[in-house]
Amino acid sequence: MLITELPYFGTIDFVKSITNQKDVYFDIELPFSKMSFKNRMVIATAQGALHLTIPIIGGRDQKLPIKDVKIAYDSPWHLQHYKAITSSYQRAPYFEYYQEDLKLIYNSNHVFLVDFLVEAHYWIKKQLKGNWTLSATKPIELNEGPQMSIQEVVYALPKNYHLLPNPIVYQQVFEDRVGFLPNVCILDLLFNCGGKQAKHLLSL
Repeated sequence: MLITELPYFGTIDFVKSITNQKDVYFDIELPFSKMSFKNRMVIATAQGALHLTIPIIGGRDQKLPIKDVKIAYDSPWHLQHYKAITSSYQRAPYFEYYQEDLKLIYNSNHVFLVDFLVEAHYWIKKQLKGNWTLSATKPIELNEGPQMSIQEVVYALPKNYHLLPNPIVYQQVFEDRVGFLPNVCILDLLFNCGGKQAKHLLSL
């Protein structure tokens, strides 16, 4: 069993940490924190790593539980993020296979951040043919049950996500320009390698 926060698609290393799990619990009571991947992801572009952030109502300094955080639509962030992804990955070998599904996710117009994150997570799970189950719970509820082996993810932060000792390495679209960018968003691995190869690399 693994207890985790649920990130915006998630870094490659994060997804690797859950691929061999049977039960994954998303802690919906965790307070929102600005230095996290709860509403941020990193993609690889021709200019290097680009951070994409989902704006939230109340700003990034709030401390609401993640289950209560609402997405702000003052600006068309969903269109901007989709455009950035399309611009960066249209030359990736497998992008066209995922493009329309991804467009639907970005047009979902969820009110709560949690709902968007869950939809994105299940989409990633589907592409990787993952076998884990995802549930939302409070840590206290887990402690009331029978004795279980519980793990917690050591979260990478936006400031140090790329500092991995042994990152998964594969061919990236702009590697010849900016070099290899380790541990970016799981979308990068999918678009460049496809679901089957991505699953294999995550299992190593």
